[in-house]
Amino acid sequence: MLSLFVVITIALAPTRAVEGEYLIGIGSYDMTGPTAGVSMMGYANMDQISAGIHLRLRPRTFIVAESSRVPTFAFVNLDAGMASPLVTIKVLKRLTLRFGD
Repeated sequence: MLSLFVVITIALAPTRAVEGEYLIGIGSYDMTGPTAGVSMMGYANMDQISAGIHLRLRPRTFIVAESSRVPTFAFVNLDAGMASPLVTIKVLKRLTLRFGD
């Protein structure tokens, strides 16, 4: 979760803008968790335990703003099985603390 927060906060850092142009940015961060010894969440035999990783987990972030003086839109795509809504709640809470409502 901290990794996702880092991606968004870095992506939303203040930038210089030219009037009438869009600011567009992207972000990605490796948030791969434990690589061995964890349950496979039903993707295999229920008793099977993982022994490594095939691909690293990287959320993708797309950021768009009309200028540095207006609210910024950030879309985060996270392909994670069984992600808890608590992740979204915590990220939004940290963003509100940093940027306000």
